[in-house]
Amino acid sequence: MKKLSFFNIPIAYLLLYTVVILATGIWLFLLSQGLNDLGSISATVQHIVHSPEAKSLHNLVEVATPHMFAMGMMIFVVAHFMLFSTKISQRTSLIVALILFALALFNIVSYGAISFGLLMTGWVKLISLFLFVALFLILLLMVGFSL
Repeated sequence: MKKLSFFNIPIAYLLLYTVVILATGIWLFLLSQGLNDLGSISATVQHIVHSPEAKSLHNLVEVATPHMFAMGMMIFVVAHFMLFSTKISQRTSLIVALILFALALFNIVSYGAISFGLLMTGWVKLISLFLFVALFLILLLMVGFSL
């Protein structure tokens, strides 16, 4: 990172803000899948795996559009902070960012596969969501490490 101490303030705020966005996004996902009705996170995850909520093409367009924008924008902003890093190579940060874009697309496509009836289980959606969040947290750690 450049030797300007004021860079640390907005980047630290970005890291905290992004973790809160991820946590609330996961929470909203679980709420939309029946967390209120089932009462526990493990029961909700089992419900998603065995019988995901019915989805339609209209819901796919309604959900996919803001998700593509929001996920892409978050990856774009956080990955651009890696341009200033002197501790992590740009090739590594580029690979992580490209994999994140692919996982975000896979997450949205899995939602579409469930809505068209191609997938009868929610495992693909859960795995894609888990991989996206895990890799995004790794990218956030890379940004934090490069401060």
